[in-house]
Amino acid sequence: MSYIEIDNLNFTYPLEQERSLKNINLSLEKNDFLLVAGRSGSGKSTLARAIVGTVPNFYGGTIGGEIKIDGKPVDKMSHQERAKKITMVFQDPERQLMMNKVHREIAFGLENIGADEGVIKRRVYEALQFTGILHLADRNVTSLSGGEKQKVAVASALVYMPNCIILDEPTSELDPSSAEEMLNLVKKINEELGITIIVIEQRVNRWFDTVDSIAIMNEGTLQLFRDKKDFYYNCSEKQYMFMPDYLKFFKKLGFDNMPLDFKDARVKILNTPIKMEKHEEAIAAAEDESVILSADKMSCKYGSKEVLSNLSFEIKKGEFISIMGANGAGKSTLLKSIMGLKTYKGTMKLYDRDINKMGIREIAQHIGYVSQNPNDYLSKDSVYEEVRFTMDNYDIYDEKIVKDVLEELEIYDFKDKNPRDLSGGQRQRVAIATILVLQPDMILLDEPTRGLESGLKGKLGRLLQRLNYRGTTIVLVTHDTDFASSFCKRYMIMFNGAIVADGSKEKVLGDGIFYTTSMNKLLREKDRSIFTLEEAVRRCRV
Repeated sequence: MSYIEIDNLNFTYPLEQERSLKNINLSLEKNDFLLVAGRSGSGKSTLARAIVGTVPNFYGGTIGGEIKIDGKPVDKMSHQERAKKITMVFQDPERQLMMNKVHREIAFGLENIGADEGVIKRRVYEALQFTGILHLADRNVTSLSGGEKQKVAVASALVYMPNCIILDEPTSELDPSSAEEMLNLVKKINEELGITIIVIEQRVNRWFDTVDSIAIMNEGTLQLFRDKKDFYYNCSEKQYMFMPDYLKFFKKLGFDNMPLDFKDARVKILNTPIKMEKHEEAIAAAEDESVILSADKMSCKYGSKEVLSNLSFEIKKGEFISIMGANGAGKSTLLKSIMGLKTYKGTMKLYDRDINKMGIREIAQHIGYVSQNPNDYLSKDSVYEEVRFTMDNYDIYDEKIVKDVLEELEIYDFKDKNPRDLSGGQRQRVAIATILVLQPDMILLDEPTRGLESGLKGKLGRLLQRLNYRGTTIVLVTHDTDFASSFCKRYMIMFNGAIVADGSKEKVLGDGIFYTTSMNKLLREKDRSIFTLEEAVRRCRV
């Protein structure tokens, strides 16, 4: 008997006509490791919520079919019984962290299900040690970085010692180093403790080599591939987008056999005579030398901790800049300082005007800012009202601009929906739309590809590229090096509040260890100037 058995599952959210889950059938054994991928809004998170019981118990709606865990229907389990069998780590860790101290946060769930005090104490400290965060036990939760909060959320799930943990986009907010730590931690939980793992992810490159099987969701339906080879040889053209870039490269170039993993792919490439077409430098357009933003010896503190240290830089009109770096490096603080949302020392000027002497509303007339959390932008009852509200604030409402932006971001079909009912990726696009309709001189984006699959990331990138061609200056903070390498022209890397690298793709990413692309790592022995799958396919011949 399977540990998780889903039979003909259907679900419809309240006030919706279209089913979010359609005839889902899935069977998982104990100790399985499943990757669930799919487009934004395809039903991935809804499926996870149904398995843990928050759909329909918390969200409401109409459910049909049956979900059994260890042979017992989920709808006949108490909350305590269900928590001991299966638990979930949500996409945004801050939404599930409630206590002030780390050790209290991890103990909170066990206290809720009435565990014995002695059991709680031991489990809490073992979970902390297992996840490598014992040193954080007495820290305030609010003082943690994004990666540390994500580990606390995982420890809070692990402390139950359930038979299954579901993780919804656990690396979406993490830098490459922290994301690698998260993958290794989840792998360790699966291998050493025998806990079944279901990971919902858009960034499949990192997880593909680790999991046992892959499920692809599309408009509420699910197709299960029994292993990676099954997916490699039998996926459809639409499902192909959820394959790691190195495997796409092998399929595109017509290699006979699928590589076992990334290392095997590199070995096969080293032992294969590949003809590399000459790299032709793109002809750079004449740059506008006018400076739109400048900083001189700028520093910023949170309490006694210096987050930005002695920064000096210039941003010229029409630049397209990517800022990368570890969680806690100061990237988001820099964007907030530019917007006048953080106090700082030193000088920062917008069009030669001191930002410290400008009001936030005045700054916002020139600079649009989209923070990491799309929920910060959602207050209205429909997507259309949300986007229109921004324009009404500046008395510049234009129906055509609203319609064009919603269509370009592929959310026009949701214009009458409440934005809080949308998926994480869809909410992200709504937040971006509220800024794009203002057509500002400069746009600041903090992790804009969070929750977006590769197809939508490409469309967002091309939209930003078109805006950039028309003269809009764009600065984005991202951990997504593949996205940045496809569209940006200038690259900055920050560590410990300082800019440690600033320049072109070849200069900054060419020698990168973490801050480079998977295709550059794969092919740098042959050619160090290749960064994207598109470049690799265009220039390589077997």
